[in-house]
Amino acid sequence: MPSTPAPRDPVPPAPSSPLAPPGRRALLIAVLAVATVLSLVAVTLRLRLDPNIASLLPEQGEAAALRRYVRGFGGGDLAFVLVQAEAPDLAAAAAADVARGLAAKPSVQRAADRVDTSRSLDPWLAWRHADARARARLADALTPEGMRARLTETRALLLAPGSGALAETVAADPLRLAQLAFEGADIGSGVRTQPDGAFSTDDGRARLVLAQPKGQALRGDDARAFVHDAEDVLAAVRAAHPGVRVGLTGGHAIAAATEEMLQRDLTRSGVLSMVLASAVFALLFRRVRALVAVLPPLGLGTLWTAGLATLFPGGLSAIAVAFMSVVVGVGVDTGVHVYAALLEARREGVPPEEAARAARVRAGRPTIIAAVTAAMAFAALGLSDIAALRQLGLLCAAGEVLTAIAIVVITPALGAWLERKPPPPEQPPRWTEGAFALTRTRGRALAVALVAAVPIVAVALGAGPPLAEAFIAVRPAKLAPLQVQEQIFEAFGGKSGQWIVLVADADRERARTRADRLAERLSAMREDVEAVDALTALAPAPATQEARFAARDALDLPGRADDLSRALAETGFAPARFEAALAGMRTPTRQTLSLDDLASSPASILLSRYLARDGEDHLAAVYVRPRDKAAVGHIEQAVHETDPDAALTGYSRLEASLRKTLTHDLPRIGLVAGVLVIAALAASLRRARDITLAGLVVSTEIAAVLVLARLFGVPLHVYDALVIPVLLGITVDEGMFLLHRARSVEAEGGATIRETLLREGPIIAATALTTAAGFGALAACDFDGLRDLGRIGALGSAVGLVIALAVVPAGLRLWPAPASMASPEDRR
Repeated sequence: MPSTPAPRDPVPPAPSSPLAPPGRRALLIAVLAVATVLSLVAVTLRLRLDPNIASLLPEQGEAAALRRYVRGFGGGDLAFVLVQAEAPDLAAAAAADVARGLAAKPSVQRAADRVDTSRSLDPWLAWRHADARARARLADALTPEGMRARLTETRALLLAPGSGALAETVAADPLRLAQLAFEGADIGSGVRTQPDGAFSTDDGRARLVLAQPKGQALRGDDARAFVHDAEDVLAAVRAAHPGVRVGLTGGHAIAAATEEMLQRDLTRSGVLSMVLASAVFALLFRRVRALVAVLPPLGLGTLWTAGLATLFPGGLSAIAVAFMSVVVGVGVDTGVHVYAALLEARREGVPPEEAARAARVRAGRPTIIAAVTAAMAFAALGLSDIAALRQLGLLCAAGEVLTAIAIVVITPALGAWLERKPPPPEQPPRWTEGAFALTRTRGRALAVALVAAVPIVAVALGAGPPLAEAFIAVRPAKLAPLQVQEQIFEAFGGKSGQWIVLVADADRERARTRADRLAERLSAMREDVEAVDALTALAPAPATQEARFAARDALDLPGRADDLSRALAETGFAPARFEAALAGMRTPTRQTLSLDDLASSPASILLSRYLARDGEDHLAAVYVRPRDKAAVGHIEQAVHETDPDAALTGYSRLEASLRKTLTHDLPRIGLVAGVLVIAALAASLRRARDITLAGLVVSTEIAAVLVLARLFGVPLHVYDALVIPVLLGITVDEGMFLLHRARSVEAEGGATIRETLLREGPIIAATALTTAAGFGALAACDFDGLRDLGRIGALGSAVGLVIALAVVPAGLRLWPAPASMASPEDRR
C-alpha cells in the first residue's frame, strides 16, 4: 500500500470561480462557442476527402513526374467495363447493351464496345501509321520479288472458301499494304481489338466497353455521378443477362471508390478510437464518471482540429484521415492527468471548486508541456517530401494542443461538479508491486537495464526490419475497381508493370512529335521492350507524318507502278481491274490526319489516354512494358538519349522513389523530433539524471519497436516508418511523468520507487494504452497504409509503457538523487 502523502500547501483561493473572473470567463466561453460553431459549420459544409493519390507521392524525382501524370491524366481517365461470359455471343450482346446504356447516360460523353482504327484506308497512306519496322516491311513489299510474293499470297486468299468479301479490299490494295502497316506493328494503340474492331479476347469470352465520362475523376461530384450512372447500367445488364459478370474500373471508378473508402475509414476509426480509448480509460482509471468530464472537451478539441482540416485546398488525403484516431487516443492523456490531479486534491480534503483550480495548477503545466512536446514531434512530419504526411503531422500537432487546452480549461470544472462528494480512497492496482519487484535491488535494476539495452544493440547490429514495398499503401488492394483492373490484365494478356514516358511541352504538336520519336526508339528495342503503346499508332504528329511520307516518296512509287502491273500479270491477275490502285500509286496522296479528324471518329475515345494538360504544359504519354529487370538500364539510357527532357515514371517504378524519400526524410525528421524532445525534457525536468533517463526510455522504445516490427511482420515503409520519430514526442510522457512524480516523492521523503509506481503507474498506464487504442483503431481501416501506421503507433505506445515502467525505476535505483538535489520548488 502507498504511504500517506505529505500534506501539500493549501491551494490559494480562486477569485470567484474555478475558471476565471466573471468578465474573463464570459469572454472565454464566447471564444469557445464561436470556435465550436465555426468548426461545426466548416466540417459540415467544407470537409472533403481527397481521392487523388498524388498527395501520397513524393514531390521530387521520378515520383514528381508520376504526380504530374496523375494530375494531368487522372482527371479525364477512360472508364473500362469488363464483360465476361462462358458463351462468346452472350458476352458480345451484354457488351453492346452496356455500351448503349452508358452512351445514353448524362454523365458519359461517349461509350463504345468496338472502334474503327482506320485499318482499311488508301494503301498509299499506310506509311502515315507505319513505325520503323513496318516501313521496312512496306519497302520490301515494293521490290519486284516482294510484289510477286505478296500477290501470290493474295491469290491464295481469294481462292480460299468464304473469301468473297475480300475481293473489294484486294481491288483497292492488291499488295495488302495496310495490313503490313498495322498487323504486327511494334507500337500499339491502347486496347487490343479484333478484326471487327471489338475490344475482345481471341476466344470472345471477355470483352471491354470503353467510356469517356464527363467532368474530372478527381472532382468528387463528377466521379460519383458517373459511377452512379454506370452502376445503374450494369445492374440492368446483370438482370438481363444472368450468366454475365461485369466490373467497372478506370479513373472515375477508382476515385469514387477511394473517397468512399476514406469516408468509411475516417468514420470507423474515429468512432472505434473513441470507444476503445473510453473503455481503456474506464478499465484502468476506475472512475467511469470521469469520462463525462473528459469526453466533451476531447470532442471539442477534435472538432476544432477537423475545422482546421477544411483549410487544406485539396481536401483530406488518405494518410491524413488518421488524424482523428490519433488525436482522440493521444488527447485522452491530458484528461487522465488532469482528472487524476482533481481526484488527488479532493482526497486531500480540498473543496470541489478549489480542487478544480488545484488540478489546473498541478497538472496544467506538465500536461501542456507534454502536449506541446508531442505536437512538435508531429510537426516534424511537416519536413516530409510527401504532402499527405505533412497534412497528418500538422493536423495531429494542432489536435494535440487544442485538445489539451480544451481539457485543461473544461475538465476541472466538470470534474468539480461530478466530485461534489469526497471520492473513495485510492486503490492502486497490485501490478505496481510486481513492477516494483523488478528493481527492488540494485542487482535486479542492473539486470533490467541490461535487458533494456538489448534492442538498441540488436538494431545497431542490423536486427531492424527491412523496408517493405509501399506500392500497396498507395493503391489499396481492397478497392473493387483495382481488382477489376487486375482481371483485365489477366484476360487480355497484359500486366501492371508498364512504365510511363512523360513528355511535357508548351506546344502540343512539339510534345506529340517528341513522344512519337520516343515510341519509335523504344519499339525498335525488341530484346528489352515487350510492348509500346502510343498515340502515334492512331494519329502521328504532323511532323512525324511528313517524315514518314518522305520515307515513302523516297521509294519512288510512281516509278514502281509498272513493276506492280507486270507482277499482277505474272501472278495471274488482270492489271486492268487494278487501274484505281495503279493510278493511286502513280500519284500518291499526302493526306495528313489531324487530331480533329481523330476526334470525330470512334477512335476518339482513346485520345484522353495519350494527351492531357497540366497547367500551361501539354502532356504526351508513351506507355512501355519492359521484358525483365535486365532491360531497365537499356530503356533508361534510350529515353535519355532520345529526349533528355522526358521523364520516365510509373507505379512499378515507385518503390525506388519511396525508398529514396524515406532515406531522405527519416534522418531529418528524426533529428528534428529528437532535438525538440530533448529541449522539452530539458525545460521540463531540468536535471541531468532525469533528462538522461527520459532519453533512454524513448531510445530503447524506438529500438524495441523496430525489432518487434520485424518479429511480427509489420511492413515498414515510408508511410508508417516516418511515424516512428513521432513516437519520441508521444511516448516521452510516460517517462517524464514518472520522473516528475519521483521528484515529488523524493521531496516529500517517501520511498521513491514504490511511491512513484503506486501513484503514477496507473495513470501512465491509462495514458499509454489509450494512445495505443487510438492508433489501434486504425487497424479497422480498409486502406493498407493506415493499417500499417496504426500498428506501428499502437506497438510503440504499448512498448513505451513497458519500457518506462522498467527503465525509470531501474535508473532511480542505480542513480539515486541525494536529498540536497531537491530544490525548493520540488519541495513545494
